[in-house]
Amino acid sequence: MGKIIITLIFIALTSIVNAQWISLDSIRVEDANFVPLLTNTTVTTRGVVTTNHELGARTVYFQNWTAGLVAYDTAIWNAVTTGDSIEVTGLLTNYNGLAELNPVNSFTKISSNRPTVIKTVTPSIIRNATGEAYEGMLIRINGITQIKTSTGTPATTWATSGSGTNYRLFVGTDSCDIRIYTSSNIAGTTIPAYPFSVVALQSQYKSSSPYNSGYQIIPRSLNDFLLTGITPISSTTPESFSLNQNYPNPFNPSTEIRYSVKENSLVTIKVYNVLGKEVSTLVNENQSAGTYQVNFSASNLTSGVYFYTLYSNGLRMDSKKMLLSK
Repeated sequence: MGKIIITLIFIALTSIVNAQWISLDSIRVEDANFVPLLTNTTVTTRGVVTTNHELGARTVYFQNWTAGLVAYDTAIWNAVTTGDSIEVTGLLTNYNGLAELNPVNSFTKISSNRPTVIKTVTPSIIRNATGEAYEGMLIRINGITQIKTSTGTPATTWATSGSGTNYRLFVGTDSCDIRIYTSSNIAGTTIPAYPFSVVALQSQYKSSSPYNSGYQIIPRSLNDFLLTGITPISSTTPESFSLNQNYPNPFNPSTEIRYSVKENSLVTIKVYNVLGKEVSTLVNENQSAGTYQVNFSASNLTSGVYFYTLYSNGLRMDSKKMLLSK
C-alpha cells in the first residue's frame, strides 16, 4: 500500500511539474529514505535567496516560509544576492542527502529586498531526523553555552582546514554539528563569549541511505553570531514607550523610546502600518553598549494602528503594536 501511495504522489507531482512552477514544499515531498520523489527530474520553483557569496562556493540557498532548497551553479551564484525573489529551473539532484538543483538551466530575478523567515530551533531538532524539515532554510539557535572540536576538546577559535571544519555546538547538554567554511570571514576568528545565539543555514552531509542524519548548520558570516543584542526597557518618563503596553498618545507632543544595547550592534528602529509598509525610520546606526533614547514624533501619521520594531544586526528582536489617536 505504501508503494502505491508514493507512486500516486509521484504521478501527481510530475503532472504539476509539466504544467507550471511548483512550490518548494512540493519539491520536498520525500520517500522512505528521505530522498525527494522528484529527484532526477527538471523542476521550476520559486523562493527568496538567503546567501550572498559568504561561503565562497557557487552555492545559493533560497526558501519560502516553510521549505528551502539549494542551487549549485556558477551563473546564478554570480547574479543573485540575499533578499532576491527568484524563479529557478534545474535538475533536482541528491548530494549526500542535500537536495540541490544542479545544473541550473535558467533563472529569473522577480524582485529584491524580500523578507525571509528564520525558524528558532533546538540542537536536538537539528541533530535528529526532524532536521529534514528545515533543510535549506535559515534557522536560529539561542543560548549556546559551549563549542567543542570533533574530538570533544573545548574550542576557543574557529580554526578550519580544507574547505571547512565541523564543531559541536552545545546548549547545556543538547548538541548538534556546526560547520565553519574556510572561505567565510568566520574562519580563524575567536568564538564569541557565552552565551550567544547563531543564525545559520540548515544543511546535511550523509554519504549513504537513508538520509535521515548528518545534519549540520552553516553560519554565513560573523554577522550571524548574536550576542545579547537589544533588550528594550520600560521608561519611567511621561509619554514614554514600554514593550508591555501600547503607546499612551504619541501626538502629545512626542514619544520617547528607551532601550538598552548590551553589546555592539547595528541598531535599527522602524515603524510600520498594518499593511507592513514602513512609514518611519527612527534609528539606523552602529551603537556600543549602553542605554539610548529617541523621540518619536507622530505628527506625520494619521490615527490608527502601527507597529514599532527593533532590529539588531538586521534581525528583528521585538515588535509591539501602537494605537495612535488624536
